[in-house]
Amino acid sequence: MGMITPHAKSGSGPSVWLISRIDQASILAQHLANEKRLLRWDSFWRHNGTGLIQPASRNVESALSDIPGRHLLPDLLGKSAQRLRLPAHNLYSDIPLSLLAALRPPDARILHGQGNYSLPAMRRAKARNMITISDVTGQLAETRHHQLAGEYETHGLRYREISTLLARRRSTEARYADAVFAPSEAVADGLNRAGIAEEKIYLVPFLSQHCQALSRQNRPSRDDTVIRFLYVGNLSLAKGTAHLLAAWKNIRRQFRMRVELTLIGALQPCANALLSSLPDGVRWLGPLPHDQVAKHLLAADIFTFPSLTEGSSLATMEAMAAGCAVITTFDAGSPVINHQSGLIIPPRDQDALVTAAKALITHPVMLRNIAQTARNQIARNIEHAYGTRVDHAYETILSRHG
Repeated sequence: MGMITPHAKSGSGPSVWLISRIDQASILAQHLANEKRLLRWDSFWRHNGTGLIQPASRNVESALSDIPGRHLLPDLLGKSAQRLRLPAHNLYSDIPLSLLAALRPPDARILHGQGNYSLPAMRRAKARNMITISDVTGQLAETRHHQLAGEYETHGLRYREISTLLARRRSTEARYADAVFAPSEAVADGLNRAGIAEEKIYLVPFLSQHCQALSRQNRPSRDDTVIRFLYVGNLSLAKGTAHLLAAWKNIRRQFRMRVELTLIGALQPCANALLSSLPDGVRWLGPLPHDQVAKHLLAADIFTFPSLTEGSSLATMEAMAAGCAVITTFDAGSPVINHQSGLIIPPRDQDALVTAAKALITHPVMLRNIAQTARNQIARNIEHAYGTRVDHAYETILSRHG
């Protein structure tokens, strides 16, 4: 596995054809466009703040809105399928996008694809001697099944992928590509266990776009002695919600009014029964806009994220940037260094979660040191731009493939 060092210098480099949704790809697209290297960016429709249809999630700089590869049809089909509650609604966006992306390939050196919609384009790119990269931002289906099937069975449910077709496509893309990007060691480990050759895997971490602002804000002063626990994310079996709530009952029993837990996020159907009767000391606020989430992060002492499967937990990065002591799992895909910038526990281990929480509560100096180390770690990572990491990976891949 190739670890991408953060000190690589950006500059002129290979021309790129990018296929991806807009979230993390927008940062990379902007970087490549600034260097005049982005020849095409196939994604859902992007706009520059003008026009009749202006979803905020599609807003980009004017330079990016002019790059070829904007596709409104997959976006409209996907949203329509979601509103009609059609099964596997992602099919209605991802399959059309994959077909449109394969039309009229540009004369690029690298095809960088992310999602379930790059395979037809990859085949055309290889025929033109392009280097192909599959950016795998979450675990492949076979790894997720291994991580989640037992948990679902415990709750009398059967785990299955939303779309087996898209899941297979994602795995096929990773195996077909010349190189595979992973955002965390957890994903890199999952790829390797799924049969992806280690020499094809490149660890290219990224940060939440909110980390910089959070790392610069002062934490509010408090005159109470309550230890505030916080969880941010979907409430579901996959996120370890059942184990968090079970562990919390034990924590609350031991420390009583000294501790409280706040849950922020949308409730998924698989976890309905878990939140029907919340344990003492827990409040659930539902999904909140990010400015309100930021206030809770800055006010929290301990951030708990016992996820069973993840790509790279942005919420955990934000908690670290905000100065929280983090308790999480390896499978959550965070940058936490165990016993330095957080505590890593095994997934589905309620006793380990209780032990970690107790250690932080009863050792306030340890809590403060871990929280400060986490904040410092994120501050250092911010100095090294995501685009620079990707550039260095591109150079390494090209040197290997000639």
